[in-house]
Amino acid sequence: MKNIYLLLLLFSFAFSPLMAIAQEDTNTEQTTEVNKNGKIPVTQRDYENTEVSMADTFRADGKIYVVVAVLATIFAGIVVFLVVTESKLKKLEDLVYSERASKEKV
Repeated sequence: MKNIYLLLLLFSFAFSPLMAIAQEDTNTEQTTEVNKNGKIPVTQRDYENTEVSMADTFRADGKIYVVVAVLATIFAGIVVFLVVTESKLKKLEDLVYSERASKEKV
């Protein structure tokens, strides 16, 4: 188990520069406006926007299935972890209750 945590830590350090590059802001015009007043300005174009271009692009490229698969895998992993933890906890509770019952009989 300790090896798994070490491996996850290693991967998180290995891929953290990639996350920083992915979040780099290329729109300098909006960045200067945000930095001047501390808020992102809302324009008429924002109110008229009815499409979600990122979702449309992912759907068109077929990447939306990858996103759904990753989210489903994460959710399934969390569910499996909770079920396994609950079963271990139930065994420990049964062990404690059985020891307590055996001490009361004596």
